[in-house]
Amino acid sequence: MSPPPSRPAVPMLFVEVEGVLRKTPEDLGRPWRGPFDIEVFPDAVERLRLWKGAGGRIVGFSHQGGVALGETDEQTAVRTLWTVRERVGNLLDHVVLCTHHPDATMPDQARCWCRPPKPGMLIAGQHEVALRQQEHYPIWMALLVARSPAALQAAADLDLDHVEGDVWRRDGGVPTSGVATEE
Repeated sequence: MSPPPSRPAVPMLFVEVEGVLRKTPEDLGRPWRGPFDIEVFPDAVERLRLWKGAGGRIVGFSHQGGVALGETDEQTAVRTLWTVRERVGNLLDHVVLCTHHPDATMPDQARCWCRPPKPGMLIAGQHEVALRQQEHYPIWMALLVARSPAALQAAADLDLDHVEGDVWRRDGGVPTSGVATEE
C-alpha cells in the first residue's frame, strides 16, 4: 500500500470582518442603518486579491455577540457575513463567526472556545478550508489581520504573524510575531 499523497502547503490569511473588511459605524461616521448596511474598504478588497493571486487561502472571522445578547438572530448574522463575502468579490474561502458574548444571560451563550482571544474560531475556519481543499497551512505561512485587541491577542497566543487592519489596508504592514500590537 502506497502512502497517501502529501497535501500542499498553502499560505493562510485570517482577516477580521468588522473594521478590516466591513466599515464600522465609526468608519462611516454614522450608525449602521441595519444589518445589510454594508460598505467594504476598497483597499481591503485589493489586499485580498493580492493574497489570492499569490496562491493563498482566506478565512474571514467575525464576532457576532449581538446574537447572544438578543440584538439580532443567527440567521441575520450569517446573511450579513455572506453579504460581506459577496461585496469583497467572493475572495473569502470561508467565513466563521462567534455568536457568544460574555454578558449573555444564558451560560451556553456567555462562555465559548471561539471568541477571541480564544483560538476556536480561527482553528475551525482553517480546518474547514483544509477539509475542502486537501491542503495544509503551516503556521509560518499564516497571517492574521485584525483591528480588535482580542483578535490580535489570539494571534500572539498562537504565535501567528499578525498586523493591525488599518496598517494592512494602507500598505500591507510588517507582520509582528508573537506579541500583540497596539495602535
